[in-house]
Amino acid sequence: MFSLFKKKQTQSEPPLKKKIKDMKCRKINYVDEGFDTLASEMSADPKAILRLKPVNYYAIKNKYIMGKVYTSEDHQENYVQFFRYEYDHECGKTDIYPLSAELMSKALAKVGIIIDLKALAKDQ
Repeated sequence: MFSLFKKKQTQSEPPLKKKIKDMKCRKINYVDEGFDTLASEMSADPKAILRLKPVNYYAIKNKYIMGKVYTSEDHQENYVQFFRYEYDHECGKTDIYPLSAELMSKALAKVGIIIDLKALAKDQ
């Protein structure tokens, strides 16, 4: 009977998930042009993120891919994870993929977020 009131032990999260919780997260919506192919391409070559097209703000967004880009404060450590949405319900997600600082800045520049890596390097 007293076992009902015991606190359940939480399963430990992978260390990478713990690490990205402390990082800055940017959510970017992309046009859904094949979620499964994106996942396989990203595991082979992270440059596949550059082929994605951002969703038009005024377009009807029934199906889209949301990319969550996690960055450290100095932008030297970057990760991305993709989620597939249909009618505002999550239908799938990928693994967490590492991105280089240069690749991350190019991907964010496509949606208007400009990060000057040279200026950041001078500050350090």
